[in-house]
Amino acid sequence: MYSYKPRHSIKLRHAYTQNRNLSKQKNTGLPKKYYFLGAAIIIIFGALGYWLFLSANFRLEKVQVDFARNFSSQDLETMAWDQAKTNQVLPADNLWLFDKKKLANTIEEKYYLDNLKIKIRLPHTLVIKFKERDYGLAWQEDNKFYYINYQGDIIMQKDDVAKNVAVVYNRGRARKEGRQIKIEEKYLSFADNLNRAFNEKIKGLTERQIFIDDELNTIKIQITNGPIIKFNTEESVDKQLVKLETLRRIELSDGKTFNSKSYIDLRYGDRIFYQ
Repeated sequence: MYSYKPRHSIKLRHAYTQNRNLSKQKNTGLPKKYYFLGAAIIIIFGALGYWLFLSANFRLEKVQVDFARNFSSQDLETMAWDQAKTNQVLPADNLWLFDKKKLANTIEEKYYLDNLKIKIRLPHTLVIKFKERDYGLAWQEDNKFYYINYQGDIIMQKDDVAKNVAVVYNRGRARKEGRQIKIEEKYLSFADNLNRAFNEKIKGLTERQIFIDDELNTIKIQITNGPIIKFNTEESVDKQLVKLETLRRIELSDGKTFNSKSYIDLRYGDRIFYQ
């Protein structure tokens, strides 16, 4: 015997199955406990963020700087406080948010230090540590003074120079490249030795300015209201000063006569040229 099922019953069963599946999909969702867990996590992280970054718990209250021989440590402390006072969305004086790289760049624009390190010491202290380089003299270029060593390394930059420091004024092409003065060591060492010798052995020519231009193997001194004196960097400083003093004693003993000369050239062996 054949059993017969109407086709419309199959369609009804199929429609019923589809409705059950749709009903299951509509009821699918996260349990309420997960919503509460998510809200709790947001609250916890929000509270932690406020405690770390916005509260007073980690505000900068002290800047500790290594002792500096060649400049005032107070300068570095002032730079740190100035940065901490800047206005921004998040507090600049928060130790977690304090931009140590920015402060290092600010310091190195003026002072050229070895092994500069900026660290935070919780909860309220910023520590600045460094090693200084030793300088021999100062170099003036573009109305700025750079303390340098004989190799031309720039130690620091200042607006003026102490009286006991020899200054070489650049009247030639620009020599500063990055953190160095590009010039042979012999010029710098000669200039420093010349300044020392003038201080110790030469009388009456205290107002002077040592300078260099693009003339080879030459350092010059401009006597205030007097001549330019030219020195050979390949010759002895003492030997050339002996010639200068002999000239001043014998031929140019009168101060007015000496000051009236435009230049005195000591660069050529035992000969002296002046005009």
